[in-house]
Amino acid sequence: MVEPAPQIPDMDLMDGVPGRAAHRLYCHFVWPTLGRLPLVSGEAVAAVERHVITLCRRLNAEPICVRAFSDRVHLVLRLNPGHSPAALVSRLKTGTETALQAAGHTVRWGRGYAAASISGAEVRAVKRRVHRLADAPLSSAPVRPRPGPGKGPRGPTRYRGSGVDAPHFTG
Repeated sequence: MVEPAPQIPDMDLMDGVPGRAAHRLYCHFVWPTLGRLPLVSGEAVAAVERHVITLCRRLNAEPICVRAFSDRVHLVLRLNPGHSPAALVSRLKTGTETALQAAGHTVRWGRGYAAASISGAEVRAVKRRVHRLADAPLSSAPVRPRPGPGKGPRGPTRYRGSGVDAPHFTG
């Protein structure tokens, strides 16, 4: 008796949406300011997050979580298979630096970046970890607990209609 061939999922459908590619490439990127100095002012933090989200979308990447600090940026996103992580981060750094300097903010990104691939099952946990980070250099004191969403001045806020977590945006 011949066994039936296993069912192969329709690779042109993802989450029941026609035309949505069957891939899920998630990455967590971190890039520092020049010399790891606190060059991103408090007023510029929300602008950095907004510009990163805007640029990701223009580059056809799906931002999931963005958190800017005075000395670094954390970004969790879903990449398309054709993306080069190095080219994407380079364009994000150049684009945000240019836009912020044009708006009167002094921001300079340092060389390089850190990147880690994330499984789909880990995305939520990484997102939580990014939101729990203290506004201190990564090598310093342990991470302190943060208040829940909406319970503190820097609790996670979603950009209106965007579905992207960015805790410093105030509207």
